[in-house]
Amino acid sequence: MAPTHPATQGHAGKDNSTSKRQSSSTMTKLPRLPAGSKIQKRALPRRQQPNSSKSQLIYVSASTPFISAVSRVRKQLDKSLKGNAPSTRGMNLNQRIDLLHRDNGTKGGNGEAIVLGTGRAIEKALSIAAWFTEQSDCEVEVRTKTVGTVDDVVLEHEDEGFGDESRVRKISCLEVIVRLR
Repeated sequence: MAPTHPATQGHAGKDNSTSKRQSSSTMTKLPRLPAGSKIQKRALPRRQQPNSSKSQLIYVSASTPFISAVSRVRKQLDKSLKGNAPSTRGMNLNQRIDLLHRDNGTKGGNGEAIVLGTGRAIEKALSIAAWFTEQSDCEVEVRTKTVGTVDDVVLEHEDEGFGDESRVRKISCLEVIVRLR
């Protein structure tokens, strides 16, 4: 069926409306650095680990050994299994059997381990996600997000402390959530 209104097509039959689309969130470029200055990067802001949390944040860098990161995640998952199981010490046999027949018996909580990687470490976090995807007892969820980090503008002839100006830049982050099934 032919279109009812005139086409807004340009040359070679391409739709011009897609080329005129604007992003809903406009990003502005940072202003140029003043002459004789450089950027000094700060460490990434890390969220604080709450004491009551069932999940542990595991930060990976590009130089983190793969097996070390995998063993950290596995250790956290194993810890969540036995962390919430009630103690059977001092119980008689009937009480222990009743405990096993309960809904969650000796099963631990449904803890999780969260692996975070930014920049070049995204590849490492993704390889950890792929490794745990192949494990039969784990389920993996992958999220992308953007994190703001602070950079300081420092004049080259000044060596003491941070400069007068700070800039916030956005970097990509990959969050891998590993749970036991």
